[in-house]
Amino acid sequence: MIPDELDGAKVIKYTSNTLSNKFGTVRIINEQKETIDEIPITAKAICKYEGSNEYYLFSCDLKWEVIGDFDCDSLKEAMEIAKNSNNIKFEDWITK
Repeated sequence: MIPDELDGAKVIKYTSNTLSNKFGTVRIINEQKETIDEIPITAKAICKYEGSNEYYLFSCDLKWEVIGDFDCDSLKEAMEIAKNSNNIKFEDWITK
């Protein structure tokens, strides 16, 4: 179950969280710039910090840990970026 907040930001919308989502991976690299691990992105969430005008498109792992983010000027922009980069359709979003 998704928490109400991720990294202190209120969750507005989110996708299902499953290994079958093909949202890519986040590579963990060492000081020699070698990949030492890859974490699958299993969910996306759009969040907003209190007092901020920006929205954040978070990439999450199976435990809803944020492993990447992208700041957006609007909810619509965040959804468009998710659609263009991960083929997340409007109907795939769940409203919190």
